[in-house]
Parts: sequence; C-alpha cells; structure tokens
Amino acid sequence: MKRSTLTILVVTLAAALVAGGYTFYRKFTPTERALDELRDMPLVGVALDDHPELEDRFRQALREEQSNPTTSGPSRALLVVGEMRRDVIAPVLRHADDASVVAAMAARVTLVHYLQKADPPACREFSMGGISRPDKLDAEAQRLFKDVLVAMEAAYRSGRSGKPQAMPTSQQMGDMMREAGFTKTDFDRLNNFASLSNEVSCEMELKVDAAPPLLPPDKRGAFSRFVVAR
Repeated sequence: MKRSTLTILVVTLAAALVAGGYTFYRKFTPTERALDELRDMPLVGVALDDHPELEDRFRQALREEQSNPTTSGPSRALLVVGEMRRDVIAPVLRHADDASVVAAMAARVTLVHYLQKADPPACREFSMGGISRPDKLDAEAQRLFKDVLVAMEAAYRSGRSGKPQAMPTSQQMGDMMREAGFTKTDFDRLNNFASLSNEVSCEMELKVDAAPPLLPPDKRGAFSRFVVAR
C-alpha cells in the first residue's frame, strides 16, 4: 500500500473516531440527558416524535436553564412545553373522541383530589396551567401526574386520526356549567381566579374537572374537550 493511501486511511479513521466520540459525548451531556427525559414523558414524547423540529428549541432552553437557572416562575423548558401544548397538542386534542377526553378529565380529578390535601400549592399551580417541577411532588402525586399525562396522550393519539369536533362556545360552556351545578359564587371565583387562595383555586379546579359525569352523556365529550384542549 502506498504511503499516501495509508495516510488517507489513518486520517479518515481518526476523523471517524473523533466524530463517533463527539456523538457519544454529546449523547451524555446534561442537555441531552434532560432532552431524553422529555422524550420519555407521556404525551410530550409523542408530540416530539411528531414534531422533531422542536428538539432544538428544547436544547436551547435547557442549555440556558443549566447555565442560568430560573429563580422564579416557570423554567425555560416549561415555557417551551407550554408553547408546544398551545401550537401542537391542543389542536390535535380538539379532534379527540369523547371517551378519551372524558377519561383525561377523570384522571385530572384523581390528581387534584389528592393534591387538595397533600400539596395545595402544587394543586393551585396545576389549576393555573401546569406543574413546573413534578419531580418535587411526593411519590403518589408523581404517579397520579403521570396518569394524567398518559390519559392525555391517549386523547392526543385519538385526535391524530380524528375528525374536527365542534368546540362549544363560551356561552355554551357557561350553560353546561350551570347544568352541572355551578352557582354565581363559582362563576365569580372563576372570573377572579388569579386572586384565589391555594385552597379555593384547587376547589374550583376540582369542580370543573368533575363536571362531565353531572352532564347528559351527549354533552360530556364537548365539555371535556374544551377543558383539555384549552
């Protein structure tokens, strides 16, 4: 073998080893490990599979969070999750079938009922749009939170191939809530939700999530879809 050919082979092999080593290293960086954890989450992982272009947004958010952690409010990664919920997940959930969205509401009831006594601040956080650090919940709350995500994933999978469903208007939602037993006091609380205490906001979240069984069967799906796809 000519010296020049041998040199080319050595250089090529060295480059391949370096590239392989970089890929191996990159896979085990804190950012990639955190991204793997997101991929393993029910619902979030499926949505990422459907929209892999979002991974770079998560990587950037995770890197920034690791170098400069958020001291108050939702983390940067949670903000991206919120955007993904709004732009990707919610539109699909609007196509989900009745059974899956009603089941998702039932899972929410179980979680909120537990948090109501075990962790009122986390219960309020859930009622305001999500729990920023589910890893800080106790073991039972983490299990129930995962059950909610699993139920939401089932609804999301249903919506992937589902047909567009008619979403109730705000007026129709109000009518259904009255039919489910909501009073003027309840509506006043909902209209001033941000000012409610942990306990009262949790009470109202539970009342909303527990409403479907109080409605006629033909209204339960529409009510549930409005809540889970909001």
